Amino acid sequence: MKRILLALSRVFLWMMPLALGGCITLNLLPAEKGLQEEILSGEGAKDKLLLVPIDGFIGDQNQKGIPFLGGRVDSVTELRKTFMKASHDPRVRGVVLLVDSAGGSVTASDRIYHLIRLFKQKSGTPVIALVGDMGASGAYYASVGADEIWAHPTSVVGSIGVVIFNVGLTGLMQKIGVEDRSIASGPEKEMGSPLKPMTEKDRKIFQSLVDDLYRQFLDTVSKNRQMSTSTLEPLADGRVYTAREALKLHLIDRIGYRDQLIDHLKRLMHVEEFEVVEYREPALAGGLFGSQSEATDPLSDSSRLAGALKRLGPTPLYLWTPGLAGSMK
Repeated sequence: MKRILLALSRVFLWMMPLALGGCITLNLLPAEKGLQEEILSGEGAKDKLLLVPIDGFIGDQNQKGIPFLGGRVDSVTELRKTFMKASHDPRVRGVVLLVDSAGGSVTASDRIYHLIRLFKQKSGTPVIALVGDMGASGAYYASVGADEIWAHPTSVVGSIGVVIFNVGLTGLMQKIGVEDRSIASGPEKEMGSPLKPMTEKDRKIFQSLVDDLYRQFLDTVSKNRQMSTSTLEPLADGRVYTAREALKLHLIDRIGYRDQLIDHLKRLMHVEEFEVVEYREPALAGGLFGSQSEATDPLSDSSRLAGALKRLGPTPLYLWTPGLAGSMK
């Protein structure tokens, strides 16, 4: 990386006199070209089937960075751009959401769900979610907005629930002689601070937040899966299910593979062949070599996510991360 930056700086210094002299226009940042379509199979077919990945941590915050050195937009913005492009292409007859995520923030998961519902209503295009390794918590919340939910035979599905991670440092502070001198306008202004012990009142307030967001999760699943809350509640204690268990409990509609799902859509829509496509950012948008390296992604694994959450403070999440919960105790 140091060699690459050194080479770029030399090019910059070499071209600067020419730019200042009016000989050329210098623009080191890549121009915004929008999403580009890539054909995966069935090239030349009349009807298109769009594959849309929903993977990793579901968030709605930008990851800062220089555009060609790892900066990327959030999950919500990516999906909005994808649906906007698809809505202007009359050849797109169906959308398959490739879901592989343990969830994410409450608001981002709800916004993804809303975008899926809105796209379906406005375009009339069928949307099917296909779960890969995992479709848990916020990822499942978003998936119920699709017309059907499919899962691979080895998928893990569910984890209906809400969690707020919180750590306390008061014991450590006492051991090392650190004193908290924070000043607040009211006793609950610092609620959840790692520098303060959690009171029973604090805990009740947090529990009230979790209960309300949990109720919204239940209502969303109940409405879209056409299940009564009395049937759903015993299943929604945060646990995950195998694909066969989820099918039996009516949390998903079918178990199968991508080619089986595509054949299902062909029969459903009376289409002989699909041109299967994906939308991708231009090569330079995701990183210097066309992809984002792990080092530039603070949410690429549970340890980085744990660090991010500790900096954020107590944040409600639709997220299944048993390993993360253990790392924060």
